[in-house]
Amino acid sequence: MKPYLRVLAGMFAGITLWLAFVELIHGKFSASFTQLVFTAILAYLAVGKPIRDYRARKQAEYAGLAARAEAGHLAYLAGDPAAFAPPPPAPQSPKVRRGVVIAALVAAAFVIFGIISDISDGLESPSDDDAMTTPTAPPNTSGAAPVTAAAAATAHTPSPSATAIMPDVVCMNLQEAQDTIQTAGVFYSKSVDATGAGRAQLLDRNWVVVEQTPKAGVVIGEGDAVLSVVKEDEPHSC
Repeated sequence: MKPYLRVLAGMFAGITLWLAFVELIHGKFSASFTQLVFTAILAYLAVGKPIRDYRARKQAEYAGLAARAEAGHLAYLAGDPAAFAPPPPAPQSPKVRRGVVIAALVAAAFVIFGIISDISDGLESPSDDDAMTTPTAPPNTSGAAPVTAAAAATAHTPSPSATAIMPDVVCMNLQEAQDTIQTAGVFYSKSVDATGAGRAQLLDRNWVVVEQTPKAGVVIGEGDAVLSVVKEDEPHSC
């Protein structure tokens, strides 16, 4: 297999490994296992031959050293002056071509850029069809946030240990909204993807709060506040 094809296989191995990680954090274990199988195959294509070649060189080098040691010992016993001659230098490892190194660096940069972009987009599951669609109409601010029944019940029923009044955080970015709620006296709040795609909010400042549960002025406790969010560059009512 040509060196450049091995670089390409290594790049796709990195991509499939990242996709396996994304599927795993979304709880899709079968899809994650499938991606890991592809990763193993591609990784073998990328590094299998270099590893085999390295092991073959080492075995040949050790065999040569043993043969020279045995020949030197026999020459010494026979009184041959060649027994005292220095051993020949060890064979040099083949040099990696500069073009292959550059190609590997470009491939690594491509994979890293893709991972950063994926994290910025909220780690959408690659096997989820809903995650591949664009957001629909702007979220309705009249109470139609895609919150689970358990979360809605928790949000509308303040806990006995409520410690703060829910502030108005609609149209704030998620980080600012969380800071505002913490300033009010509650540390823990929840956030959900208002498009229903189930995306994780890893970079809070890239998300905008389009609806809050409960409304401003309601007494809340830890975990009672639920913030429905969309990406800053997606359509919203703010």
